[in-house]
Amino acid sequence: MTLKACANPDPQAVQQAVAKALVALAKLDPNLSSARPAGRTVSTLIILCLVLALLGLLKPLNLSWISTILLGLGVLMALFRLWACLQPIAELSQPITDPKQNWKDTHIPIWTVLIALYREASSVPDLVNALMALDWPPEKLEIIFACESDDWATHRALSKCSHLLSFRVISLPPGGPRTKPRALQTALPFCQGRFVTVYDAEDRPDPAQIRAAFQAFQTGPRNLAVVQAPLVVWNASESWISRQFALDYAVWFRVVLPALNKLSGLLLLGGTSNHFKIAHLRAAGGWDPFNVTEDADLGIRLARLGFCASLIAPPTLEEGTPTLSGWVRQRGRWIQGHIQTFSLHLRQPIKLTRQLGVRGLLGFYLGLATGPLQAVIWLMAGSMTLSLSLQIGPQQAFMWHGLMWLIQVLVSAVAIQRDGRMGLWWACLTWPLYQLCQIPALFRALWRIYLSPSFWDKTNHGPEARLKRGNTPVNLPDGKQPQTG
Repeated sequence: MTLKACANPDPQAVQQAVAKALVALAKLDPNLSSARPAGRTVSTLIILCLVLALLGLLKPLNLSWISTILLGLGVLMALFRLWACLQPIAELSQPITDPKQNWKDTHIPIWTVLIALYREASSVPDLVNALMALDWPPEKLEIIFACESDDWATHRALSKCSHLLSFRVISLPPGGPRTKPRALQTALPFCQGRFVTVYDAEDRPDPAQIRAAFQAFQTGPRNLAVVQAPLVVWNASESWISRQFALDYAVWFRVVLPALNKLSGLLLLGGTSNHFKIAHLRAAGGWDPFNVTEDADLGIRLARLGFCASLIAPPTLEEGTPTLSGWVRQRGRWIQGHIQTFSLHLRQPIKLTRQLGVRGLLGFYLGLATGPLQAVIWLMAGSMTLSLSLQIGPQQAFMWHGLMWLIQVLVSAVAIQRDGRMGLWWACLTWPLYQLCQIPALFRALWRIYLSPSFWDKTNHGPEARLKRGNTPVNLPDGKQPQTG
């Protein structure tokens, strides 16, 4: 099959696609759509636990049963992460030993790369260079940018690069919710490829990544719907928060996700560097325009429909936000979205259990609990231990916090060893301080859930967002690319 040369879709066609995108998932199953806001009940319970813990610091209260539940959740998460550290990385990551094996004898399908851009003009030149480096026949590579119609700067930046790369631009009309999944869902009907990859503006994917994804689909089971590439933060040395963020990503992609996938076949997708079979993606309803962590939601929804996911080795270099304020906005959106996703899929708990099975259900709870929500659980559990310290003495509280910190140091050490970035070792020691930074992110998430559940807190990227302007993925501070094995 040959890629058809197509002009940019006309505004009327895009307007119709937007209208369909907003209702497609609700038509498939209204209980799977965040168009009806989710997460307020869980948010209320979180606030209630924090208030009780605060009251317990002021006056002794009988909080033993709540404390037992929260401490139990904290211990369960810690045990899961310790178990994840014991899993062999070679087995979990399924590295591609020879991506070009039988390459000339393989029928090459059309592959679509889909990128949603909003206020990303400064990122466009480097992004185009990264896309040009992808190791895939140009005549079989379709590139689509989905941009807001009033984002003139990004449109101009793309037009300046049109002589370098063949691509189409889908111009989204004004309207809400102005989210990344709305842009992706609108663009989905215009994709010609048998497979579709999602990247972000700041991504620098390994050139061999699409080849590795294609080989994974060829050798994997028929119900393999998506493969995820690991994300590696390249600007770890730019600031303390970017270093902690790099460690966070190493733990998530090198320890938690591989173990979660081995345990249940389920993956909470990373938001970028996802490679889908487009038929399976469409069967699952695509992306939810109203969910601010559409990646985690889609990974769970695919698992509920009987599809599986896998991991590949070639990474994507990702830009970590170097400022605390930017990190709080981004992490707040992630916490908000995971609370919403958790609540959304528990609207029908019996159906969820039947669809996922025991292992899948365990993966659902562990996946969400050990992601951005782990800070919420540890914050509540830690608050309860401090409250109980008035009754049982401070030694027990300090022992619990010390044990959690030691476990995290161990998990982090394994993660940075697998990531090949031993320079992150001292970030392990400041992990408790990093957890405290989650407090404003949590409150921001709770505020958004109540007042603006589908508002997309935009993360700034590109040279303007840098603290060190000369810091680029091509010129890392330590003079070398991070290892990915």
